[in-house]
Amino acid sequence: MLTLFTTAVAAEELFMKCDQAIYKYVQDPAGDKVFYKNKNTNNKYKEWCDEFPARGAISSEGWVRIIKDNKATCMVKKTIYPNNVERTNVLSVNDFVNLTRHSENYQTNTGSKKNVFKQTCKKLLN
Repeated sequence: MLTLFTTAVAAEELFMKCDQAIYKYVQDPAGDKVFYKNKNTNNKYKEWCDEFPARGAISSEGWVRIIKDNKATCMVKKTIYPNNVERTNVLSVNDFVNLTRHSENYQTNTGSKKNVFKQTCKKLLN
């Protein structure tokens, strides 16, 4: 007698709305992922902090993404935009437990000033 056992593991999803964007954290044994959607993505989910340059950017280098424990961190050493604008030392953190987003960077058109953006988000039900 042959007996087969199958197990279905459902990925848990967490959602948060931050201003005009919705972020989705997917917990998966194969590796957690984060997606986002807004008007620039035609309201379709796109992988957050992928290795391709940010919207409007020409190139980027030094990309690292860490997604675990309901927190997603993206670090990019340098991104180049049109008109010789460079954004360096970019750090972006989405916290799905504390429902916050934090981003900081240096940008050539703002001098040596650190640009910091903090946002409180709202939890969305699945």
